[in-house]
Amino acid sequence: MDIRLFNHESYMKEALKEAEKAGERGDLPIGAVIVHEGNIIARGSNHIETTNHNTAHAEIDAINQASSYLRKHARECVIYSTVEPCVMCLPTIVMANIRHIVFATKDHYMDTESLIESHDYLKKRVHTYIGGILEEESLKVMEEYNPKAARVVRGEFV
Repeated sequence: MDIRLFNHESYMKEALKEAEKAGERGDLPIGAVIVHEGNIIARGSNHIETTNHNTAHAEIDAINQASSYLRKHARECVIYSTVEPCVMCLPTIVMANIRHIVFATKDHYMDTESLIESHDYLKKRVHTYIGGILEEESLKVMEEYNPKAARVVRGEFV
């Protein structure tokens, strides 16, 4: 699988649709999709506020929806998220055997990339870690629905 040939913007637009759905219902506007062989196999969005459950992140939602499928195909899948996976979601993605991660907006508050670089197990398991795909669009959605969260993601610690 050559991830460089993927149309990252197209899949990120789909993740942004999920983020907008989350924002419209009052949740943190973060969305995710999982792609296998060019097909979206799962969609997820943040549900923390509407479920009152702190682990209801978009990436985990998508992984849960695709759990049976991922048992056989995870290593060939790519997860797209509108924000860099947090310190909870990154290990969940890794333990689900997804090796390819693409995100829109870097989370300067979490800085999960430094976690990967400092941990041999994560370095071996994460084969692709690409950020900045439709970053401005993602920040715009975040700003529209949750300006405070947008400032935190930017690293402006409110």
